[in-house]
Amino acid sequence: MLKLEHFKIFSGFGVLCFIFLCSSQTEAFIFQDRISVSKSIAHYAMGQIYDLLGLPNRAVMEFEKAAQFDEASYLIHLRLGADYARLDMLAKSEEELKIASKYNPDDLQSHYLLALIYSTQKEYEKAATEYEIILKSFSKVEPQNIEIYGYLGQLYYSQKKYDQAVKQFEKILELEPDNADVMYLLGSLYLEADERKGKIRAIELLKKSIEINPEHDGSLNTLGYLYAQEGEHFDEAMSLISRALKISPDNGAYLDSLGWVYYQKKKYRKALELFIRADKTLKDPVIYDHMGDTYHKLGEIDNAIKYWELSLELFPGQKEIINKINSLKNIQAKQVKE
Repeated sequence: MLKLEHFKIFSGFGVLCFIFLCSSQTEAFIFQDRISVSKSIAHYAMGQIYDLLGLPNRAVMEFEKAAQFDEASYLIHLRLGADYARLDMLAKSEEELKIASKYNPDDLQSHYLLALIYSTQKEYEKAATEYEIILKSFSKVEPQNIEIYGYLGQLYYSQKKYDQAVKQFEKILELEPDNADVMYLLGSLYLEADERKGKIRAIELLKKSIEINPEHDGSLNTLGYLYAQEGEHFDEAMSLISRALKISPDNGAYLDSLGWVYYQKKKYRKALELFIRADKTLKDPVIYDHMGDTYHKLGEIDNAIKYWELSLELFPGQKEIINKINSLKNIQAKQVKE
């Protein structure tokens, strides 16, 4: 029969054995982990060597082995992503780059490579998302860098996210309140975002842009065209656009604007002359639409339809032009029947 003191001795011995076993297992795990890390580093180093030698196939094999020993290393997945892309294995490259991004969200290389892959595959929306991540990260690091806001603004504009584009250019104006170029771009964006409500704000910005830089031809032309569209201030519109044309005499957009002023003043022959000149330097759906309208006013129905159809070729789906064409063709059909 065991006495209490014997039990104490044995239980103390048991605790010591347990501690010894646990510490041995811990050391074994640590040792095993060190081996795995060493093997991963060795394969990773070999992969880099093969990359330097221009052997991406061999590099991929080494990086894949490295990943087996260190699955959570974003650098290994980044290298795999880059080499898969070199081997035109884009699906696998995308997969590895997304893993790299997951393990290190602050690293921008994976996003940049993904953007390039998406661009080559013409998946522009996905590419834009990656560029947005990159640019937002830069803007946090360099909040005073107006170029970054400009790139973001252009990116949002290309996606037709006009409200977000407006916010980026407004940030630039906060940093540079007398930037005439940004005022011009912002004014144009207000028109895109909301043609009716934005027009008042656009006119304010364009006027201020011209005050700061009287030779800003973009602002001169756009403000003049806005006045012409409104059917008012024709003399001021003509003066503004004429100033823009003195700076850039062969600009097709400016010639079209001046032609539109004459059209609004019902001087159709003079308007047509300017539209024809504009067409020689710029193939644009708006110019063809204006030419169609002018030929219609002059009673040249076939030419009107011809130029409206040219406008549709450049920019399909314009409902207003489709309606104009259908309306004229219906009139022609009725005349034939009669």
